[in-house]
Amino acid sequence: MTAKHQTETIKKIFIANRGEIARRIAQTARRLGIDTVALTDKAVPPAYLAEVVSQFIHVPEETTQVYLNPESMIQFAKAGGADAIHPGFGFLSENAEFAEAVIKAGLTWIGPRPAAIDAMASKATARTHAEKAKVPCLPGLNGLDLSHGEAKAIKDLEQFADKAGFPLLIKAAYGGGGKGMRIVHKKEELAENAKRAAAEAISSFGNGSLIVEKYLSAPRHVEVQVMADKHGNVCIFGDRDCSLQRRHQKILEEAPAPEIPAQVRAAMHAAAQTLTAAVGYDNAGTVEFLLDETNQDHVSFFFLEMNTRLQVEHTVTEEVFNVDLVEWQIRVARGEELPAEFKTLKPRGHSIEVRIYAEDPGANFFPAPGPVRAFVPAQGRGVRWEIGMDTVDEISTRFDPMISKLVCTAGDRRQALELLAQTLERTLFAGPRNNIQFLIWLARHPRIVERPADTHFIAGHLGEALDWETSERKAADHDVTALMDAIEGRRITTPGSTTHHHGGHATHKSVTLSAFTKAVIPASTKPSTLVTHVTTKHIAWSPSEPGSISRYGFGLYETGSGASKPFSFVVFQSHNRTEYWLGLKGHNWVHVDERTSSAGAGGNASQGDGMSAPVPGKVIQVNIKAGSKVESGQVLFVLESMKMQFEVKASKEGLAATINVAPGDQVTSGQKLGEWA
Repeated sequence: MTAKHQTETIKKIFIANRGEIARRIAQTARRLGIDTVALTDKAVPPAYLAEVVSQFIHVPEETTQVYLNPESMIQFAKAGGADAIHPGFGFLSENAEFAEAVIKAGLTWIGPRPAAIDAMASKATARTHAEKAKVPCLPGLNGLDLSHGEAKAIKDLEQFADKAGFPLLIKAAYGGGGKGMRIVHKKEELAENAKRAAAEAISSFGNGSLIVEKYLSAPRHVEVQVMADKHGNVCIFGDRDCSLQRRHQKILEEAPAPEIPAQVRAAMHAAAQTLTAAVGYDNAGTVEFLLDETNQDHVSFFFLEMNTRLQVEHTVTEEVFNVDLVEWQIRVARGEELPAEFKTLKPRGHSIEVRIYAEDPGANFFPAPGPVRAFVPAQGRGVRWEIGMDTVDEISTRFDPMISKLVCTAGDRRQALELLAQTLERTLFAGPRNNIQFLIWLARHPRIVERPADTHFIAGHLGEALDWETSERKAADHDVTALMDAIEGRRITTPGSTTHHHGGHATHKSVTLSAFTKAVIPASTKPSTLVTHVTTKHIAWSPSEPGSISRYGFGLYETGSGASKPFSFVVFQSHNRTEYWLGLKGHNWVHVDERTSSAGAGGNASQGDGMSAPVPGKVIQVNIKAGSKVESGQVLFVLESMKMQFEVKASKEGLAATINVAPGDQVTSGQKLGEWA
């Protein structure tokens, strides 16, 4: 494919973002021969970025505030000698003022022109443009800003609610990912939920503006990928289904969106193209719709929003269309024209992406940050990983707890789902509570395999998922006991020393070992377990704990039936702690020190007693005083963690004897916020 236009040269890109999207951008730039600059607060840059990013600028601490500061981003770009800025997704990616400032500073903006962002980045103005373009929209309130007169804004909200009825959905006008979003079922809940949504929106996106819409009970979430150039050409790269969500955040996305009537698909694509052209859009974008299948004879769709940036789930579109969307973002920014053949491309096969999070499905998917002793993604044909952490690392409370994205592509949807499940089972993750087991359950659920579900599937089947996990873990009791005995019995051959391994990133040197003795491990009532061999072994330092080391590997074991089964293991050692980790079929077990169990790695977390912090973070509200009478379900505290707000509710009736925290205090997970009388 050759370009007809090239008006600018880009030699070095400043990536105004972090994590896996920073790596993703740098990979494409490197392939195109373009240098990149990124930020880091580590003395030694993280290896997952260091191997693709050309240059780093050191900052005292990476925070959301750093990445939400337009002036700082431009200063960093200039200091690094960059001539262009790529914003990635999130942070300032949909900020028209930032885009304008980048251009005024003489830098190339790799994204839509500011006027198009201004028109579409706000869900409020986007609805207005969609209505003008005759794109179907739900009844809604196109703008609510509590910062410019809270009382009037709440009054306007109540008047809309009286007219539209309940339930309603309040959401951030500038943002996504479920942040700044609340479902409201009755009038008494309107004001408080609007305030909470606005606070989250400010924290996550730097803007507290909201919109309100009538809430559909069971829609599918389908989006259309667009790419437009500066010469008036708009191309549609198919669609994606993103309906499988928890807490209004996507965790499984697939392309193409399955089982959509041909005429509905064509109408959605046409609506997306019309809207994109109507606002003079250029570069990559996504037009999102809600698909209402209540009446199977008349499936309808409604405009949801337009994301004026690259989407997290762009990977599945790349896989089925065999196109690099980041490359074409750069080429469009340089002034190139989209090839004519792009308008005739058709998807091939099926691709599914899942987002792997450090979170606890048993505690409403609350984030579960903490140290990661080893993360080794399984590889294979049709498998693609988007990684934002090192082999040995730590998941911070400062950002979203996403570990990585896994993308699996196969000939059809069933094959892609099974490849996804098998890859997750073979992946080693020794770290905090996570959703890997949940994703395996999801990928193999008969209802999901049969056809796509609506946005409420996960909430309606969570109990089933937790029961499945408990059953799977119980069934593995014998094997776990035997293998843990082998690991803790120190029948492992490990080198006594190693060289520097680039922070928490392990070398890829393989060592074939006879790591376990080939002896039968005693078992009382079930067939014996025989460890046959360990095939590979790696070593890495933990960057957050000097002097510590993680040794990990993979092996096979046999049961009385003679079948060989894979397992993974990690031995983490510091000056006062030894952890023994075991991985089987995507599940983790860990013993600490003298075989003292830790439930944090694999067991279900407690829902809490109403006086303990469910997540680490900052206290932003304390709603009771010492001696207060407390009702069951009452919101006692509100915490902010990973750009989200968490309510801590009373688990029972009683009296609060003491309150241990005040607004602004930082707390750790499980810390006592107060005491019952």
